[in-house]
Order: sequence, then structure tokens, then C-alpha cells
Amino acid sequence: MPKWKLSLVSAIFMFSSSSWAETHRVDILDYDHIYATAHSGSLNEDAGSNNNASSYGLGISYAITDDWLLLGDYSARFIHPDESTTRMDTLMPGIGYRYSIKRDLDIVAYYLLGITKGEVEDNGTNITRSSDTEFIQGIKAELNYGFAKRWIANGSVQVNRSDLFDEEVYHLGLRYLMTNKFAIGGSYQHRNGEGKIRSERTNELGVEFFLEY
Repeated sequence: MPKWKLSLVSAIFMFSSSSWAETHRVDILDYDHIYATAHSGSLNEDAGSNNNASSYGLGISYAITDDWLLLGDYSARFIHPDESTTRMDTLMPGIGYRYSIKRDLDIVAYYLLGITKGEVEDNGTNITRSSDTEFIQGIKAELNYGFAKRWIANGSVQVNRSDLFDEEVYHLGLRYLMTNKFAIGGSYQHRNGEGKIRSERTNELGVEFFLEY
């Protein structure tokens, strides 16, 4: 075969292979998933000595389009120093907009609106000292980065406001795709809250599970 024909065939093959790989490449980031989280930590004044703060979360994310997302999030938080336990239950559905900086690097902005209930119970008598329910709204900015084929790093800031409490939540997480649909990871979060029932700052470490559908 003449050299120019061989060069032409090689060039076509390389271009076709590159185009096929780009076309069939799978994004690591997927916004159709359910998730569950569990965190444990301490109040700032008790850092390193007492695990007197814990939180649990369950939620779902659904991509309406490539850019618009729906989110449903439920969380239960417990602040339990020696004398009393404060429980906060929060349900917040919301809508989000995803902006893709490049493949597997996204910024997502959310607006959430829901309801929250706070309750303080005496640890010795199990008598409820106070209980209140209010509407709550929040905004959240999140950065997601997929790398090395199976790793996802993310960071977020969420600001919640209600008549019951005001709160800022700072979150850093890293998770690994065990399969194409299931991921497990760890995270750190710092909460800064001020409210009618109580005010606190907590530092928490936890585990997170994601299942794509």
C-alpha cells in the first residue's frame, strides 16, 4: 500500500477512535440519585471530648433537564448535652440550577422551602420543655468535581432562615463509586446556628451513601 494511503487510513482510524471515545464517555456526576447520611460530632466548647451532636439525613435528587433539578431533603438533628436533648426535624423540598464549567465540574445553586420542628426534652424526666414548628427557607451553593474515573469531591455552603433558628452549614465531602450506580463516602461539616430554642456551633464527621437510579 502506498505510504500516503497508509497515512490516510491511520489518520481516519485515530480520528474515529477519538470521536467514539468522546461520544461514549460517561460523566461521573449524576443528579438522579437518592442519598442517606449520618454524622456525629461535638459542640465547639466540647470539641474533642464529647460526642454530643448527631444528625441523620435522607433525600432524593431528580434532573428535570440537563440544567434544572428537583431536590427533596429530610434531616433529623440531635444536640444532647448532659441535661437536655434538642431535636430538630426539617423537611425541605427545593429546585436547583446546574451550571457545567466543564465535563465533571459543576456548580449547582438551590432554593429550598419547607417546614422545621424543634423540641427540647429533659434527659432525666423525659418531659418536653418546649416545642415549636415554623416554615423554613434556604439557599445552597455546591461545587461538584469528578476525577480519576470513580472519585467525586464536593463542597457546599447552605444558609437556612426561619423564625425558629438561623443556620449556616459548611460541608466538604469525598465519595467513591463502588459500582456505576452506588457510591460511599465521608464528609466533614460545620454548623453555626442561632435560634429561639438554642444556639450552637458543631463540628461533625460522617458517612454518606448515594444510589443512582
